[in-house]
Amino acid sequence: MIGQSFEYFAPRTLGAAVNLLNQFGDAAVILGGGTMLIPAMSANQVRTAHVIGLNALKLDRITSTESHVSIGAMTTYAQLLKSPLIGQSIPLLRLMADVVTGGPSIWNQGTLGGSAAYANPASDAPACLMALQASFKLLSTEGVRIIAARDFYLGAFQTARRSTEILVGIRIPLPRGVCVSQYDKHKSCASSWPIVTVASSIQLAAQAKVHIAVGGAAACPIYVHRLVDRAELHPSAAWIDDVASKIVQAIGEGWTDELAEGGYRRAIAAAVVRRNLKSAIQRIDQ
Repeated sequence: MIGQSFEYFAPRTLGAAVNLLNQFGDAAVILGGGTMLIPAMSANQVRTAHVIGLNALKLDRITSTESHVSIGAMTTYAQLLKSPLIGQSIPLLRLMADVVTGGPSIWNQGTLGGSAAYANPASDAPACLMALQASFKLLSTEGVRIIAARDFYLGAFQTARRSTEILVGIRIPLPRGVCVSQYDKHKSCASSWPIVTVASSIQLAAQAKVHIAVGGAAACPIYVHRLVDRAELHPSAAWIDDVASKIVQAIGEGWTDELAEGGYRRAIAAAVVRRNLKSAIQRIDQ
């Protein structure tokens, strides 16, 4: 039960929504699927005078062009799982959505944009979107800003989104040619938040493009990009150890919460990275 009074708005146009944000600024919060905000308000971790709901804005379309896929910020995990476009064109996103903790109640209510904007280091979406080289479309009364995922995350629960902006969509470039994706995570139990997540995408060519991002280990997702000769794509390759080493260096002291200390997250991150890349490589010729 939420033990605080607030004013609720359900704007029917994006213009009305950004006008409300422009009026209230930091005194307002945005309600998407509510899987994080409502529990936080119930626990008095978030207190606000105004809540702006996005349900009436129909920000849940999935469309594509020759170069990218666009996903509305209110698209749920269930919609991602049901979308043939996502399954065929962005398989890494489907792999991630398929293992989001929480079951049907979260899959049908939780939104990709909400997870991206909330910036919980232990969430599945942020690192996955970084590995996919996603960009975020932010709207305010001043116009549109497009921010790459690698520039969006500033710290635990901190992003580059301004208080007067709404995240309205996510754009993901389509891979060129054959692409192999892999998603792994380490959890303390089946129902817990992830302690470390690893998302990788390998675009195959004479020189393969390897994109890998790690979530949960640090306050922000860690991203590494490699160009690897096709002949070096085997599970015992030295470049895998190099990638794992670079990620551990970037993690630093690691991120600590009630689930795990930073040192523990840092210690297991390299092992999960190696497992992820080896699994992806083993599937290339299958």
